[in-house]
Amino acid sequence: MSSSTDQREGIKACSYGDYLDILRELPVLSGVPLDVIKVLAYLSAQESFPPGEALCEQGDPMDRSFYLLCGEVDVERRSGEQITAIARRREGFFFGGLGLLAPAKSLYTVRTATEVTCLVLTKEKFHKTVERFPDILPKILRNVVEHVFRWEEAFLKNHPEECASRGEELGLSLF
Repeated sequence: MSSSTDQREGIKACSYGDYLDILRELPVLSGVPLDVIKVLAYLSAQESFPPGEALCEQGDPMDRSFYLLCGEVDVERRSGEQITAIARRREGFFFGGLGLLAPAKSLYTVRTATEVTCLVLTKEKFHKTVERFPDILPKILRNVVEHVFRWEEAFLKNHPEECASRGEELGLSLF
């Protein structure tokens, strides 16, 4: 973060310059012109959430993206009455970006484990930016596809037996 970040009681107060730095580093925005990232930084907002609050609920529409500035969240998946803890994530965790691109429902619940401060960008503000700069969509789509391939390649490498037993259930990159 830049020197404009202020630490008070563990909460980061960020400025436009910090938002710009964060968005410039997101892989999904790689190759997007700086002018567009400046607009997205301007349209983003810092929001704080108390412990135990769901930032997104499994099955609900994804209408915002989040970048954790501080705090921790738990990623959970519900199956019937059972809730399974998937992961705990900290500062630097970005999620919800796919929901900005197309209608989608969250496959997970992301719940604050501690007090959390996030940089938030809504779908509405993202779409207004895309209307103004339509040339960014092919770049963003390329970044998403590259991410899918990298993720699947790593998964195949790290879990070969499980992949072999899955048959037709595996292979998003085969789509």
